[in-house]
Amino acid sequence: MKNNIQKSIILGQLIGKYLTHSESAKEKEVLDDWLNEIAENKELLHSIHSDKNLAQEYETMGLFNKDQALNRFKDRILLKSKTRALVRWKMAASILVLVGISSVLYFMPPNFFKTPPDFSTQHEETIRYTSFSTENGQSAKVVLPDSSIVWLNSGTTLSYPGGFSGQNRKVILSGQAFFQVTRHNNYPFLVHANDLIVTVRGTKFDVYAYPEEDETAIALESGKVELTHQKISSFSYAMNPGEKATLDLTDNTMNIDLIDVAVYSSWKDGKLIFRNSTMGNVVEKLKRWYDVDIEIVDSEVYNSIFTGTIRNESYEEIFRLIGIACHVNCKIVHNYEQEAKPHIIISKKQ
Repeated sequence: MKNNIQKSIILGQLIGKYLTHSESAKEKEVLDDWLNEIAENKELLHSIHSDKNLAQEYETMGLFNKDQALNRFKDRILLKSKTRALVRWKMAASILVLVGISSVLYFMPPNFFKTPPDFSTQHEETIRYTSFSTENGQSAKVVLPDSSIVWLNSGTTLSYPGGFSGQNRKVILSGQAFFQVTRHNNYPFLVHANDLIVTVRGTKFDVYAYPEEDETAIALESGKVELTHQKISSFSYAMNPGEKATLDLTDNTMNIDLIDVAVYSSWKDGKLIFRNSTMGNVVEKLKRWYDVDIEIVDSEVYNSIFTGTIRNESYEEIFRLIGIACHVNCKIVHNYEQEAKPHIIISKKQ
């Protein structure tokens, strides 16, 4: 009985990975063997996969309220089933799929099911990547298969290979994310961010790596991480808690600062904290935070200093306060006809 339960859980995990396109080549073989055992197996998987309404259930946060989701799942399967045996099969599968998907994914952003790029090959096979993305003005919390937690800031994409488990704990980041990595002494966790590789075993840290910017920054809250460079073999630095390492991508020079990481990473708690920040730095963050276009027309405004905390205020209120605090004019232009983003023009006061 125990072996049957264990086998059923493993099967549920395979189905969950199949539905989220994260199964490895070996896992696909196992699933194919199961599908070929009896006709009912294929009918079961086809029924689950072809139900568009059911697919939408996977793409909502309600899926992870397991009691409600399981009840919805059971109700739909009961309506679609015509024999008692098939009901029993599908009821069991509903539980297994929920268990399987829960082990793969905790939070699924709305645009999760997109085709990720092929990053590399291994053993002459193309590695399939699972990607999570947030648009500007959005944020997300993701739980990886190893139970590590990742918070994604606005305009960020996190990708990991379908075989993410055991010794292969590697992710690729474009944007900004805060990581809380589950400790495993034998299997390090690797973050590829632009040209930097962050190697950790169990720690909390922030990675800032937007592709359109000229710098990549790592801020370490606790534990230790090692930084290496994909193109420079001699590049290596072991960070300590409270440090922020900033790599200039134009000349590969690195600067180390002592910071309050909790303040630096406050975005994951739904707020932005600025302490003596230049307007240039503030503007870059607010563009993504509010999904607006910002134009600074006077160069000296870039060096204006702003200190403040942004929580749930509207962008109209924030730029009104910035205008007062920094003695600048902030003009908001709306183009409702073209449904364009709000455009904020910042200039010095005459």
